[in-house]
Amino acid sequence: MGGKVSDIFQEIDEDLRQDKVARLWKAYGKYLVALAVFIILVIASYRFIEHKNEKNREQTSELYELASEAGRSGDKKAAIELFSDEMFDENIGYSIISKLKKAALAKSNNDLEGTEIVLKEIITNEDIPLYLRDLARLKLFASDSDNNSSQLEVLIEEEGPWKFLALELKGGIQLEGGNLKEARSIFKELTDDANTPNNLRRRASEILKALP
Repeated sequence: MGGKVSDIFQEIDEDLRQDKVARLWKAYGKYLVALAVFIILVIASYRFIEHKNEKNREQTSELYELASEAGRSGDKKAAIELFSDEMFDENIGYSIISKLKKAALAKSNNDLEGTEIVLKEIITNEDIPLYLRDLARLKLFASDSDNNSSQLEVLIEEEGPWKFLALELKGGIQLEGGNLKEARSIFKELTDDANTPNNLRRRASEILKALP
C-alpha cells in the first residue's frame, strides 16, 4: 500500500513539474526561439562577411599584381589606371600602396601634377598612419622642392621618423644655394643630436669637414 501511495505522489510531482515546464515554455519559449534565431543569423552573417572579405582580398591582390605587371612592362598609363581602381580603397593597406605606386609612376612619366595630386591625397587622409603621411610629404618635396619647401618644414617640426632626413635635405638645399652658414648650422645640428641615425651623422660630419 505504501508503495502505491508513493507512486501516486511521484506521478503527481511529475505532472506538476511538467505543468510548470509547460507554463515556463509558454511564457518564455518564444524569446528563447527568437534568441536562437538571432544567434544563428549572427553566425551566418559573420561567416558570410568573412567569406566576402576573403574573396575581396583575393580580387584586390590579383588586381594589384595585374597593375604591377603593367608597370613592370612599361605600360605606365595602364598601370596608373589599374592602381586607380576603387577596389583598392576598401583596404587601407592596398589603398596606401596603390597611391604610392601611382605617384611613382606619374613621376617617372614626368607628370609632376599627377604626382602631387596623389601624394596630397595621402597627406590629407587622417585614416593613414602619420609616418606614411610624412613619407608622402617627403616624396612631395622631392618631386618639386621649389614649390613644396613647406612640406619639409612640417617634417622637421613634427619630430617624426623622417625629421633627420628632412634636415639633411634642407642642409643640401642651403649648400646648393650657397648659404654656407645656414648649411653648417644644420649639419652641426645633425652631428650633435644623439638621435640622429649613425649613417646620416657620418654624412653630416663629412660635409662639415669639407665646408670652408
